Amino acid sequence: MISHIRPHHVVVKMQRTRKIVADFTWSFSSLKEYINCPKKYQEVRILKNYSFIDTPQTIYGKEVHEALENYVKGWESRKQKLFGPYGQPRRPIEEIINGVTSKTWDKTHEELNLDKKKKGYKPLGRNDAGVRLCGLWFNKGFSFEEVREKVFEWNQLNKPPMDDKEVESIVKSMHKKHLKNLEDNPEPTLAKNYLRFKKMVDTLIAIPGVKYPEYKMALTKKMEQCNFDDDNRWVRGIADLVIVDGNKAFIIDYKTGSNRYPDTKQLKLMALMAFVCFPEVNKIKAGLLFCMKNSFVQESYTRDGIHKAWRSFEQPLDRLTMSYDKDEWVPNPTPLCGWCPVETCEHHKPRR
Repeated sequence: MISHIRPHHVVVKMQRTRKIVADFTWSFSSLKEYINCPKKYQEVRILKNYSFIDTPQTIYGKEVHEALENYVKGWESRKQKLFGPYGQPRRPIEEIINGVTSKTWDKTHEELNLDKKKKGYKPLGRNDAGVRLCGLWFNKGFSFEEVREKVFEWNQLNKPPMDDKEVESIVKSMHKKHLKNLEDNPEPTLAKNYLRFKKMVDTLIAIPGVKYPEYKMALTKKMEQCNFDDDNRWVRGIADLVIVDGNKAFIIDYKTGSNRYPDTKQLKLMALMAFVCFPEVNKIKAGLLFCMKNSFVQESYTRDGIHKAWRSFEQPLDRLTMSYDKDEWVPNPTPLCGWCPVETCEHHKPRR
């Protein structure tokens, strides 16, 4: 059950304390609100005459978002702890998987401009690489027997190979460390109320790549990345989950409402901002995950299509800019006026 839920939608009227300014920040939700009704946009977003108090539905939506965010963060944090110093090769795995020698590692350190006089420095070699490969493979889920076999095969590529007893000792030692790590870092769990979403989110967690839950993105008018609250921000948004895997990325937005009329324009805007925030990414798959319906609406975007995609926002942004410049906010009467908080509007019709 959800605690502290207010019984119904409440609107609070506030004093006019903010002047209209020509320079504005927009997001998908604010632009959508303007398109639906410029008058409501002005009263709520600019003049702050009305504030929205959550309904039971919006409270539940926020709680689900928070639960899923913490669950993903928990798994990502656990992965970082498990893939610690003994599970992360200091060089890309492809550079050690074919065998190493002390001479090769010394050259690598020179290329990285590491200070050999620094206390504790010593040339890296076969033993160190074997330790780190063991950690990597154990954390990827391989069994003791599988890791043992892989390390022995790898050792034959070293110049010269290590003694079999030394290899055996490395595997046993790292297996013991791995079991202790698992004990110290148990798997994250979801509260009972949200277990229905576990299978869906576990599928997302299993996608390769670095996870960024509740990732904040903001751009300036020059299409440069900036901080979310910078004064020169122009457009901004928060993606519920971004997964970056090399030159590919995935963007997920959780929805607890109906999947009857999915609006994928939000995904387009998130993808466009992500292309700026992650310049190495060339292809993005983005989706709306309707948690209550166990359904997924997906779109794909490529860096080549950025300019065309931005053009789809030009017309509504031009209208919004004109409203700011002329200080004109024309109401747009619809059947939804009964749910609008702007009581002073001529089209406001209280629900009976």
